[in-house]
Amino acid sequence: MLGVGRWFALHLQDVNQQTNLIMKRILTISAMVIMALGMWAQSMTVTGVVMAQDEPDPVIGANVMVKGTTVGTITDFDGNFELQAKVGDVLQVSFMGYKPAEVKVANAGPLTVTLVPDNVQLQEVVAIGYGTMKKSDLTGSVASVSADQLLKAPVSGLDQALQGRAAGVTVTSTSGQPGEAATIRIRGIGSAMSGNDPLYVVDGVITGDIKFLSPSDIKSMEILKDASAAAIYGSRGANGVILITTKSGGEGKVNINFDAYWGFQNRWKKLDVLGSKDFTDTEIRIQAMRNGAEELAYYQQKGFTSWLNMYKLGNADITKISEYYPINFDYAAQETDWQDAVFRPNAFMHNYNLSFDGGSERGHYALSASYFGQEGTIVGSNYNRFTLRLNTDFKVRDWLKIGEHFSLASTYGRNAMNNSSSAGASMISAALAMAPWDPVYYPQGSVNKNGKDISGYYSAGSNFKNVTNPYQMAFNSEPNSRTERMLGDVFLDITPVKGLTIHAAMSADYSVNRTRNFGYPNIYTSYNASDKNFISSSMSRSLQLLEEATVTYAREINKHNFSVMVGQTWSEYNYYSIGGSGAQILNPIPSNWYLSCATEDQTYASDNVSRTRRLSFLGRAFYSYDNRYMVTVNFRADASSKFTKQPWGFFPSAAIAWRLSEEPFMRDLNLDWLDNIKIRAGFGQVGNDGVNSNAFQYTMGSSVNVFYSYPFGPEQNAGNATGGAAVLTLVDESGKWETNQQWDAGIDFSFWNGKLSGTIDYFHRSTLDALLYVNAPAQAGNRYSLVKNVGNILNQGVEITLGHENKVGAVHYNIGANLSFLHNELTKLNGGSPLWGDRTKTDQGMALNSFWGYQYEGIYQTDQEALDQLYAFDASTIGVHAGDARYKDVNGDGKLDENDKMVIGNPFPKLTYGLNFGIDFYGVDFQLFFQGAAGNSIYNAQRQMLEGDGSGYALASYMKDNVWVGYTEVVQNAMINAGVNPFELENRNGTIPNPLGSPTNTENSTRFIEDGSYLRLKNLQIGYTFPLKWTQKFHCSRLRLYATASNLFTITGYKGYDPEVGGGVDYGNYPQSRTFTFGLNATF
Repeated sequence: MLGVGRWFALHLQDVNQQTNLIMKRILTISAMVIMALGMWAQSMTVTGVVMAQDEPDPVIGANVMVKGTTVGTITDFDGNFELQAKVGDVLQVSFMGYKPAEVKVANAGPLTVTLVPDNVQLQEVVAIGYGTMKKSDLTGSVASVSADQLLKAPVSGLDQALQGRAAGVTVTSTSGQPGEAATIRIRGIGSAMSGNDPLYVVDGVITGDIKFLSPSDIKSMEILKDASAAAIYGSRGANGVILITTKSGGEGKVNINFDAYWGFQNRWKKLDVLGSKDFTDTEIRIQAMRNGAEELAYYQQKGFTSWLNMYKLGNADITKISEYYPINFDYAAQETDWQDAVFRPNAFMHNYNLSFDGGSERGHYALSASYFGQEGTIVGSNYNRFTLRLNTDFKVRDWLKIGEHFSLASTYGRNAMNNSSSAGASMISAALAMAPWDPVYYPQGSVNKNGKDISGYYSAGSNFKNVTNPYQMAFNSEPNSRTERMLGDVFLDITPVKGLTIHAAMSADYSVNRTRNFGYPNIYTSYNASDKNFISSSMSRSLQLLEEATVTYAREINKHNFSVMVGQTWSEYNYYSIGGSGAQILNPIPSNWYLSCATEDQTYASDNVSRTRRLSFLGRAFYSYDNRYMVTVNFRADASSKFTKQPWGFFPSAAIAWRLSEEPFMRDLNLDWLDNIKIRAGFGQVGNDGVNSNAFQYTMGSSVNVFYSYPFGPEQNAGNATGGAAVLTLVDESGKWETNQQWDAGIDFSFWNGKLSGTIDYFHRSTLDALLYVNAPAQAGNRYSLVKNVGNILNQGVEITLGHENKVGAVHYNIGANLSFLHNELTKLNGGSPLWGDRTKTDQGMALNSFWGYQYEGIYQTDQEALDQLYAFDASTIGVHAGDARYKDVNGDGKLDENDKMVIGNPFPKLTYGLNFGIDFYGVDFQLFFQGAAGNSIYNAQRQMLEGDGSGYALASYMKDNVWVGYTEVVQNAMINAGVNPFELENRNGTIPNPLGSPTNTENSTRFIEDGSYLRLKNLQIGYTFPLKWTQKFHCSRLRLYATASNLFTITGYKGYDPEVGGGVDYGNYPQSRTFTFGLNATF
């Protein structure tokens, strides 16, 4: 046993020794493996070259990134790159016009990466309303505008950024007012009464405007232009649909983006008007035709100051003039440029946007906050907007996704009154109604006849008395307008089986607007003088609720690709407003600017309420065979509470497309340059229910006034009137939707791997059953005309979009252009009444809102010339004389009347266009964008005032030499007797009609119609993106600095401030500004 035990002990010792040896070897090998792995895990310098499949030369400027990190670089002149990476890392290589490539690092290289051309346009997915579709599968006319394009111009609103970016979309900046919304028309004007604004859909939420959006939050924008595309929105798609998708997060690391710019704005044009001396001389010359020689002689003999006291301030004795004027101010030494006074130089603007986005395969998020602030170029105007936006989606299960889109916007500011002929309702009109010898403020030491110190008071108008000093207009009140808006939705997507998606969403658009104005006492002028302060306040609230549910099934089986969608929506819009006013707040500090603090002149609160409801059913079917033949069918049925007897409208559409380039016989031709040719055609009907909610409801009025009151008693007069009620408007109970019927045919093409692409479209858009006013018989007793479906309106035109992009060595460039030609006409009136507007008329055979007036032919040189043309009158009844305006006697009956008036222009352009050019090389990028319009007219009502008699408005500089001045023999003799030579003052060869002649001299006519065509350099931008190897040192994956100039120059024959005039009549519209900004884009 001892032997066995010893043997076992010795054997165990041997085993232990062998085990220790094995363990040592294992540990040694493990250490070697760990050391090797450690060596492999360390970063190393990886090199390589990037080539292109379709080019023999290497790719210069390609981005090379280590996936999931901020490490990256760009290729050099020889296409080479070098960066730090580890074995197993994945390099992502990308370059414009090519598909992104990935390559796994196995060693230090050199690696060769070959990029394959990518026709991005065909694979791009675009929104089409209640869904998305590849651009190559589109059968309707849809225009896409990228986020990069929208961010090129420093504008307050997304609508302004759209100007000139898409064919068939006319965007007019109605004024340069800060925060002012632009007017957008898609394929013309389709309604005379029911509104022509497009429908906006933001992340699936239908809304009436997009002022609340920050351009920095936008991912993409699609414009549904034809009925075959827009019919899915039925009654609300008649004027086109603009689909806006905001940014959402992607998978991977969190991205932090910060964008900001700072800039200043100035007016780009100034009207040339007469200074003090020339204005005085010219005005007195003109007024002598009416007032005789006395004033002229007084001026020439006693000088400017005595003349001013006597004829403008009211008395030759300075101590007896009005208390609103100083008695110790030297008007003769004053020369005020009122345009320089009201236009603010270097008005500041700034914008900031901070966003965070990211996600994983289970969910995504995007959060952004932005602020935009803008001072107006006219004093007293400004605009501020704060926006907060949150988008999230979460994949709760593989078959269930939930999410939301939420926006909060707060806007506030104050507007400058503009585009009014009244000097009390427009800053520019007020400025030009002030005399050049009037100061903005009375200087220090100024006293009135009562010895009162009026230093610093706003000056009172001394030439035209019914004018408000524009500085008083801007700063003697405290207007404030603030809007708080919340818009968003929650949605649910269920995918129970492959290809089947059930979508449900509930959205709300809630807005509260408060407008308040506190006015200080007007102690500065007799015009609207008041010793009381004033307060007005109003508040409105609107809420739109929308529920929608859709079911979509999509499959691809061999060469067959199809999808079917059916859905239902319900919406309700509620509006309420209330307001009132009062005066004399006893302690008028800002905290007391409320109606409850007013002690006098309080009005009863006036309120208003309205509600509209809609119910809809919709569907769409799409089928494609072999990616060659495509057909889309849409249908929508809408019911609206606006139409009491015929609430339902039915709106079908269909479109087909043929990708000719995919045909085998085309491929057999081996046309390597051909990417895509697609021919499209579509037809559809959409509706317009933009008419007032009570248009087809009987309305009553009740009050104590001439329209409703009943006199009782022996004396039948207003003093014995008793309040009553009366029908205001009769109703056509058969009223229904306006139906917009549209045909569209187009071709999409792309050549040379996307280097040249374009679209050409023809459309024929007819508005059937257009709503117009119809006059009821007098015995009906109604006060207003009824509304009836009686008219037809035609819009037809051609749209062309072209694009070219290419690279030459290290230089990449792109050129794009779009043009739209449009014809508009009211083709049938069917018993409806012509519509009259501001100097416009809409009647059968005319374009909507056409200017209506006489054809101007110049000036009558002699009285006999007038008698010869207007032979129906004699010398005692003719009413016009030498120096008066001559108009064309169209029908030759020897008199001028309504039968001689004609269409003299139209404010809507026949041609709109945009042209952009971009180039980038070695981090430098340069962009040019031109935009313009042609074929439209502007009625220059401001020029009409500048060609007046000088008593109420400034005079254009050319009036000094070109106004017709001729004195009667009586006035001539009086001047001679007063020592004045009348023949030196007359100008019987003048080309501007006598401002004091016949009242017909200022009739609506071609005299004041001007060509509104223009070409504008809308945007010029130059930027520089710093190399990634520099910026990644401080964790920045992209840093770009840029400078932008907007409205740098405008080529136009228009004589007013700006050819972009809302409505086409220019009384002194707030003009666009020339803007310079400097900014940065940073991503971390």
